[in-house]
Amino acid sequence: MRRLPVSARALVGIALAIGGPPLAARMAPAHAPALDPDAPPAVVRTASDADQRVTIPISIGGKGPWNFIIDTGSQRTVIARDLAQQLALPPRATVTILSMTGRSEAQTVALPRLGFGGNMVDDIEAPVLEGEHLGASGLLGLDSLHAKRVTLNFRTGRMEIASSGRRNLSVDPDTIVVQARRKRGQLILLDSDVNGMQVAIMLDTGTHFSIGNLALRDRLIAKKRAPNMLDASLISVTGGTLTGQVGRIKSVRMGRVNLIDVPILFADASPFRELGMEDKPALLLGISALRIFDRVAIDFGRGKVDFLLPDASVPEKARFAANDQGKGPPAP
Repeated sequence: MRRLPVSARALVGIALAIGGPPLAARMAPAHAPALDPDAPPAVVRTASDADQRVTIPISIGGKGPWNFIIDTGSQRTVIARDLAQQLALPPRATVTILSMTGRSEAQTVALPRLGFGGNMVDDIEAPVLEGEHLGASGLLGLDSLHAKRVTLNFRTGRMEIASSGRRNLSVDPDTIVVQARRKRGQLILLDSDVNGMQVAIMLDTGTHFSIGNLALRDRLIAKKRAPNMLDASLISVTGGTLTGQVGRIKSVRMGRVNLIDVPILFADASPFRELGMEDKPALLLGISALRIFDRVAIDFGRGKVDFLLPDASVPEKARFAANDQGKGPPAP
């Protein structure tokens, strides 16, 4: 196979902190200000980005703002080293970071109050990574989003962050709701398959590219449903190189939604092992695939994702299909 050149920023990857104090304590600090469930959502403009990941202006201790990438695949908020040095943030501890390419050590810093839109989050301890690999000033992870609903409106270029379940978006007749289960803070979509084979799908807004594990690739090959593939190399948030094979998948189905001709990198990415999914077909769906929709609302509190179908005027080249009825059970 020939080597496919891919931009170093095409893959950001997951940053799962598996060292240091328990993660649960960080996800729900006892004195963090609670959101008013009846308050209107915070609306911000999504920033322009070289690889189209979604960013949000973040203030730190009343200073800034700086653009952070919204990363639903990261359990921890991460800050770039140059910004941490600029703010003279005090160090806390050394933790183990699990990126797409494996484990490494990182220093953490104590972040003063984070502000984004109308939201405030206290007591975030963030690993420090090199900004050149992050491609931004930082990543806003699940420790800041666990009790919220994140709405990405790709039609208007705007994003809302609101209290979980404050408003039911499914009243829109063109919205399809897909239920999800939680695993280590991640939402894994139910009733999903790739080329007709059952697969665990997670939405990862921190990656431009979609990543499938080797179990999914091998299953597709065994069932003679694999695409033609090329070798590729990408760079993770820690600067490591991830090698794999890229191919276009004919069908990625989530409930009654079916995405067509989706490019996927198949690789032995470390997060699949950490989530206990290295032996079962699994897929991290990146931001380039989500941009096909007009709007995607990820409700972490209620465990569901709303997909707003594209407007009827969207050209057919969007390569999107929606089923009026769900398909039968996936092939074994």
